[in-house]
Amino acid sequence: TLAAAATSGALARPASLEGKWRLDPKETETLPGEEQPAQLVMAIAKDDGQAFRWTVTVTMKDGSSGSTGFDGAIDGKPYPVVGRPGNTSTFSWMPDESLKQVSQGPGGISVEVCAFSADMKKMTCNARQTDTSGRAAAYVEVFERQ
Repeated sequence: TLAAAATSGALARPASLEGKWRLDPKETETLPGEEQPAQLVMAIAKDDGQAFRWTVTVTMKDGSSGSTGFDGAIDGKPYPVVGRPGNTSTFSWMPDESLKQVSQGPGGISVEVCAFSADMKKMTCNARQTDTSGRAAAYVEVFERQ
């Protein structure tokens, strides 16, 4: 029933996201003017309903690389993003089992909603980034689970 679905909404979350997720460059649409990375891997080390910990490593086509990380929870509260001083991310599960991330920093705000394939091998993230002057741009990231 609809009432049962509404009451279970707070618990709506797929099985653990732990593992390595690799960006699929063929299906990803970057922000206008942004270079597509040669490789981007999100390694989710912990997702147990209490803690959520990941590291994203990016390698660009010129060989340069970098990484960011997160160590917090999927509880709707902001936690610092490791490697990006002044930035925080908030994660929360939506009633439709999608994962919402709101990131804030000196450059603006980004809202990303990620949906998962039934077999949990594909994650499609639709995002909207708004800078401090109010300019908004949309992009899509598609990840394949390794």
